[in-house]
Amino acid sequence: MRKMSFMNELTDFLISTGAIYTVRKYRMLDGFVAVEGVGVCRRVFLSIIGRKEELYPYVDKSGFDTIDAWWDKIKYFIPKDTDVKYLYKVEN
Repeated sequence: MRKMSFMNELTDFLISTGAIYTVRKYRMLDGFVAVEGVGVCRRVFLSIIGRKEELYPYVDKSGFDTIDAWWDKIKYFIPKDTDVKYLYKVEN
């Protein structure tokens, strides 16, 4: 089974809410993944994100307080503007 990891506070958010939206640099297959500290979760690809504003419908389930905080963290992990950003929903 494939693995997926999150920062500690986002793992806690996933445990407490049962779902989280996450943006990653790579296109990954839909299916079940092992998340450390959570267990087996289902990962589903939703869309490609080109602009911060496209994340507004998902920010309340992102584990971040604001869209700017989420976008800053995305830019930290995916610094090149030309890199594709993939949005996923992960549910436990």
